[in-house]
Amino acid sequence: MPSSTEKDTFLSDRICTGAMLVVGGRGFRFKVQREGQLWPAFVVRHSSGVAAYINRCSHLALELDWSQGTFFDIDKASIICSTHGALYEAVTGECIGGPCAGKPLETIQVTENDRFILLTDRNYWLVYDSPEKNIFSENPK
Repeated sequence: MPSSTEKDTFLSDRICTGAMLVVGGRGFRFKVQREGQLWPAFVVRHSSGVAAYINRCSHLALELDWSQGTFFDIDKASIICSTHGALYEAVTGECIGGPCAGKPLETIQVTENDRFILLTDRNYWLVYDSPEKNIFSENPK
């Protein structure tokens, strides 16, 4: 029988499984919608848990990752913009160096239960390009 946490979890709130993320490792990219606009987003695991952000540098409106899903700097402690080297605190998204000039990343509220990373920010909706891209689809193709 599912736990109350699992029972209250909607498929549409599941971003990925917690096991897909390791501290300082590759992030999981996904898309969200807010006020009719689509935004690339990502979730990473840091030393204190997980955090999710809109995948856009606050310095220039460019995606952050070096290659798809690579968000951490060489020390695997800070998020770095691959274009101009802006550095962000992984836990809060605050700018800690480079051309971001004090402007933080845009945070998306998420939580982790015993199995999943869940979108809890009601300003956003998860968006899948197609049913095959939804890793939780009932009938993946």
